[in-house]
Parts: sequence; structure tokens; C-alpha cells
Amino acid sequence: MVVWKMAIVVGGSALALAACGSSSGDNGGTSACTPKGGTASGTASQVVKINPDPNTVGKFDPATVTVTKGQTVEWDWIDNGAQHSVTSDDTTTFDSGLCSAGAKFFVTFSTAGDFKYHCTIHAAMTGDIKVS
Repeated sequence: MVVWKMAIVVGGSALALAACGSSSGDNGGTSACTPKGGTASGTASQVVKINPDPNTVGKFDPATVTVTKGQTVEWDWIDNGAQHSVTSDDTTTFDSGLCSAGAKFFVTFSTAGDFKYHCTIHAAMTGDIKVS
């Protein structure tokens, strides 16, 4: 009986992890992104790539970007192995939604400040936009 219960828990966990980290690969930028506080197109002053990283599932490269008021930051999804989000730590300023390789997300910063962000499903993925 205990072995049977363990098999169900292991199988369910494997399915949940597979759904979280799977991706159909490069979709040509037509992922299911649902941007809030940003857009899927624009002209960037700085570009952050969302790259694969075997130690953290993914990473923002560079993790810290500095821009001036009125400039736009672009995030490019490069990682073919998992979906990621670009979500402001306050969860209201901007949020790309979950996106796959090939997607792009643009945010124009109109006020000065320090805008920290993260991936909603990979806690080790964090970044910072410094706006002067």
C-alpha cells in the first residue's frame, strides 16, 4: 500500500514538473505572452536576454541594466528549455506573462527609480532596472 501511494506521488510530481519546465522550442515570437505594463514590440535602449543556465534554470543577462527616464528596455527570450516571465517585484508595474523562446517584451520607464523584477516560476532568476 505504501509503495503504491509513493508511486502516485512520484508520478504526479513528475507530471507537474514537466508541465512547468517544458517548452515547444522556438515559436518565432508567437508565445502566449500576455503583457501588462509593456508591449510585444518597440525600440529598445537596452536589451536583456533570457538565457538558459544549468544552475538556476535560466538567467537574465545582464541582471542589472541602467537607463534614463523615457528609455525602453527589451527582454528577448533565448532559452528553448523553459518558459519564463519578466515580472516586477511589486507585480503591478509590469509583467510579461509566461513566454517561450522567440518572444520579446518591451517596457518604457517614465519615472526614476530602482525596478527589481523576477521570473514567477524560477525564484533564482532576478533582475534590476535602474532608472535615473
